[in-house]
Amino acid sequence: MLHFTGPEVLKECITRSDKEIGGYSTVSLDWDPKERAAHFHGNLSLDLPPSRPEVQRSGYAMFRTRDPPKNFLDDETYWDWQTLSHVALRVKGDRRKYLVNIQSKTALPTEIHQHRLFLYNPGEWEVAVIPINQFLLTHWGRVESLQEVEKDKVRTIGIGLLDRRYGPYSLYVDWIKAISDDEAERYIVEGRAKATKSTNPELLLEKRIAESRKKEMEL
Repeated sequence: MLHFTGPEVLKECITRSDKEIGGYSTVSLDWDPKERAAHFHGNLSLDLPPSRPEVQRSGYAMFRTRDPPKNFLDDETYWDWQTLSHVALRVKGDRRKYLVNIQSKTALPTEIHQHRLFLYNPGEWEVAVIPINQFLLTHWGRVESLQEVEKDKVRTIGIGLLDRRYGPYSLYVDWIKAISDDEAERYIVEGRAKATKSTNPELLLEKRIAESRKKEMEL
């Protein structure tokens, strides 16, 4: 779906940040020849624009795939993931709290499905695997409902940062794809050994808390 095999693939993505509302965060998506991957990086700022008093919150940066082209009837087109069950990402990141964003057909264009991108070994390459049915529908960062992703109506996918912390961020991305149960199981098995040796053990607790909160919402 998105494999950064060279700098030309960057054209398939767009970047956005709070500069759109007068904020001060920076965002770049570059090709890194040493890592042979895309580099999502910049500096996050929570400072509010003094000339726009209506803006009460700032501090975000993201990239995503471009909107799919319309068909010859000028209708919207989508990816169809009905036979797929997970999103997998090969990434190398820092200790910031990134989110994976899926945009599908929803009631509002500003609604997206999000899930935390858990990284167990910051500074090392790893494959993160996320069940598609665990993404939560959000609106401007707030959880709206447990409505699942319409898997036959997926428009874009990307990664964002809005962890309410000042400072630099850095995430390398090799590829992002939707996969089947069998492929997901293979990546999960391969990743278990690395997870048990995690250099980021506090993440295990964070993940358990996130899973617990999701179960509470389902009650």
